[in-house]
Amino acid sequence: MEIIFAMVYVLHQGITANLDLFYFLSIILILRDIIQRRKLTLKTAGYVYFVILYAFLQIVVNDQIDMGRLAINLAKLFLNVMLFLQVREMKMNMSSFKKIVYSASIINLALLCIGMVHKTKLLWRLDDDVNLYQKVRLALFYAEPSEASFHVCILLVILGMFVLNETRLRHNLVNLFFMLTNALIVIVSAGMGGMLSLGLAFMVMYLCYLCDRVSIQKLLLTILLILTGTLAAVWFVMSNNSFYMRLNDILSGTDGSVFYRFNVSARIMEQILVHSSYIGTGLGNLNTDAVQNAYYSQGLVGVIANSFMYVIAEGGIGVIVLLLVFHTMLVMRIQRHEIIFKAGLLTFILVYQVAGGYFTNPVNWILYGLVANQTLLRKQTAVKPNIFNPPIPKINQNDYSKQEIV
Repeated sequence: MEIIFAMVYVLHQGITANLDLFYFLSIILILRDIIQRRKLTLKTAGYVYFVILYAFLQIVVNDQIDMGRLAINLAKLFLNVMLFLQVREMKMNMSSFKKIVYSASIINLALLCIGMVHKTKLLWRLDDDVNLYQKVRLALFYAEPSEASFHVCILLVILGMFVLNETRLRHNLVNLFFMLTNALIVIVSAGMGGMLSLGLAFMVMYLCYLCDRVSIQKLLLTILLILTGTLAAVWFVMSNNSFYMRLNDILSGTDGSVFYRFNVSARIMEQILVHSSYIGTGLGNLNTDAVQNAYYSQGLVGVIANSFMYVIAEGGIGVIVLLLVFHTMLVMRIQRHEIIFKAGLLTFILVYQVAGGYFTNPVNWILYGLVANQTLLRKQTAVKPNIFNPPIPKINQNDYSKQEIV
């Protein structure tokens, strides 16, 4: 089962992003839930109920809403919330979780080897028109190279958690090996959003790790990392490679992609909210011809390339409130012994959605489910006898049978 889930994770955008295999998995889980009468589907409906009510309000206020797009968007949200609740409620041990991550890493390694030998359009984008400095980028079976970087960076965050929690050298060598192979995919895919999100996630994870029981070993490791990072930064600048040139454009404000994701997208979102009286264009309706034509002169090309700005432009003030409540509840579920991994994972998914992605991506909701899950990282402690109620010793009946009855 773990290998099947790993294959779905690697191949789930193999058809198209709109026909995501995780949507079909969610439908199967709904059918199983109904048959077994576990009532998780009803709980999902309870979560989505408030969004449906808000959608009706948008229909009343805006008579130009495309009902078909609205229905599809709500259906996707329902399937994603079902995935979120399934992952949140799952009872999975750490060995099974590791098997999924290792299996996905092995599949990625196999695809990387095949891709390096045969550079075909099936695995590569051979003439990328987005990245000016790297035209040939590895995409694997994802919709685009940035999505490949995003998915592999998730594995790197989880593997980083394995490294920090593992004490056996042999197991950590396995973790470091898979981190290296996945890092190669991130480099070849040249997904800057995934790289920056991964860097911030690792920083948060290490700060939490450092603050938890500060020791001399951790301080020495920190000094070593600072020295290594400084040398790497000097080499990065002196090499004048494509990544440095792209990063330099981003920091100087001349990178067209980043300028559109933040400046143009923020301006268009603000105008949409004002023009719609802060109700939004309607869920799933930002990509309609009417909205595209209305804001084309303002710089809107295709979609708003920022997950949160996109959904806020569609949902208005109601979505802002729901986002704040949802993420606050996620943070409140994080326990102290989970903070290293979950703070890093939550940082990654939030930062990446600011840099790009799309809100109805099922992987986002699976990650939210991992953050909310309170059993995966639960420490297994031995049950200690209660000193006030000591265990009753077992009586050997044979001893009494051998005693002489007076």
